[in-house]
Amino acid sequence: MPSRRRQPHPSPAGPQPIGGHSRRVMVVEDEEGIRTLLDTALTANGYTVRTFPDAEQALAASRVDETEVAVVDIRMPGMDGLELSRELRARDAELPVIIMTAHADMDTAREAIRLGAYDYIAKPFDVDDVLLSVARAAERRALLAENRAYQRGLEARVEERTRQLSEAMSHVEQSFHDIQKAHLESIFVLSRVTELNDEYTGNHIRRVSAYCEEVARGLGCDAEFLEQITYSSPMHDIGKISIPSEILGKPGKLTPDEFEVVKQHTVNGARILEGIPFLTMAREIALTHHERADGAGYPRRLKGDAIPLSGRIVAVADVFDALISRRPYKEPFSFEKSLDIMAREAGKQFDPRVLGVFLGLSDRVRQIAEQLADESGRPLPPPRPPLPRRHRHAPRAGRALTGRGVVAAPCLGRDAN
Repeated sequence: MPSRRRQPHPSPAGPQPIGGHSRRVMVVEDEEGIRTLLDTALTANGYTVRTFPDAEQALAASRVDETEVAVVDIRMPGMDGLELSRELRARDAELPVIIMTAHADMDTAREAIRLGAYDYIAKPFDVDDVLLSVARAAERRALLAENRAYQRGLEARVEERTRQLSEAMSHVEQSFHDIQKAHLESIFVLSRVTELNDEYTGNHIRRVSAYCEEVARGLGCDAEFLEQITYSSPMHDIGKISIPSEILGKPGKLTPDEFEVVKQHTVNGARILEGIPFLTMAREIALTHHERADGAGYPRRLKGDAIPLSGRIVAVADVFDALISRRPYKEPFSFEKSLDIMAREAGKQFDPRVLGVFLGLSDRVRQIAEQLADESGRPLPPPRPPLPRRHRHAPRAGRALTGRGVVAAPCLGRDAN
């Protein structure tokens, strides 16, 4: 019977070595004459050939030696070629299997192709057909191997680049944290400059910063706002560097002219911080932390939500800390009395929502005040004995107690520092 020829083929070129060796072909055929013919033809074309008379021997050899192409007869004693093809591809899914079959087995050959066989050759065959089919199968196998190697190499490069990127990002993150730490330390140092004129402020800026962070968190502010207000709030009184120390340290009531000078620390602070992008909130706080919810504050008499949230938060934290701390013009109030004074100013001096969150955090506020107590002062003195009934009153709104009596002022705690 003439051989099946799908199209005229040029003489196949010999195989190109892969990985330093010639391509290896397994021939499984029970007829010795055909085995010898294929062995001779394939070897002459540069292949390394192993022949087997039955499927069992071929299967056993495949466990030891790698094969790049298998040429298998379907009809053999014992295990047939179709079953052998399944077994070989179960071990190596990329192995191209070429089925040889008699014309009567064409339906079986087509089924083999459907199940994954690479090609089929009808008997009797033209050797050139076999050589061409083997060359194509071997080339496909080589391309798959190259692609697999490329994928492995690509994955390795991606993994290495990912590792390098991760290390670089880790270094960047560490550098950012180092810069941020240095930045925050510089801010605290800059803020402490204002304390050179005021020996009574101690850890005031650190406590205010901690109070502000807790209140902002309680208000549900995002992480960026929390970070900003934590490192910006210590600069709320940076403008006091421009105020004469004899005014800041005056133990009694300020004259109207002196108070006008003190009020300028808000505007001066904003000027000091102007034009520095990462200190935008700090400038906002310096300018607005003495504004009042009722519009009676300074310097711009802003009212309600017209006051930036950062300024409203610092206003509460700043005044409370002034109340519990010793100042040249007053002795410290007890923690409980200070909270009571603050509560009476809801909607007047303070934003009710901000103040409500602050009062709800009283346990945490006390903890902060005790942890950051001034070395030279007592931020939280023990509660004093009850006053006689005729003295049981809190300062009226807009007034503050000092060591020398009641003093008129636009906000609690004289200038709330």
